[in-house]
Amino acid sequence: MIQKVAADLFQKFGFEKTSMDDIAQKAHKAKRSIYNHFNNKEELFTTAIKLELENVRAQLQTIVEDDTQLVLPRLRQYLLRRVQLLAEAGTLQVAIKNNMLQSDDYRFEEVRQLHLDFSNWEHAIFKKVWYAKPTKDSAEIIEQQAVAFADMLQVTLNGLTHTFFAEGKYEQYKNSYEMLINLIVNSIFQNFQNNQNNLLNL
Repeated sequence: MIQKVAADLFQKFGFEKTSMDDIAQKAHKAKRSIYNHFNNKEELFTTAIKLELENVRAQLQTIVEDDTQLVLPRLRQYLLRRVQLLAEAGTLQVAIKNNMLQSDDYRFEEVRQLHLDFSNWEHAIFKKVWYAKPTKDSAEIIEQQAVAFADMLQVTLNGLTHTFFAEGKYEQYKNSYEMLINLIVNSIFQNFQNNQNNLLNL
């Protein structure tokens, strides 16, 4: 209850303009009782983002583990669902809009770590997509290619995330996002096909 009230207030008024008094009043709790569970509003803010990222990760993990789909259709579904889930993660959007994920403000160190953990998890997933590519290269080269692929995909997604949520353009561009994802997936598929054809000609 307290966490939901706090998240709603953070999303409506922002982090700085939300106080523990506001949270206590909205939750119909004595402020002292809130401090029995949370040390400060930074901890409430962090908890809200942690819950959001856990939800995002759990739902995306379901797609990752769906072996009934081939790798690229699964990646497409993952990327489309990913932006929908982030659009629902209102407290995380507050952090994005206020540049908390890149700032060196000590208050948001745990928030940055939570986001880094999610990014590292996602990076590993994107690397596995590249490992599905048939190749005769050495293991070292495959690893380099996989890392480069995952890096570039994350750079693209992070740029889009900033445009959607820091600049508030998600509703404006969400249909174009699906077109972009189709282009990315089709490009990867073409790359795989070309590589396989090259191997057949060896």
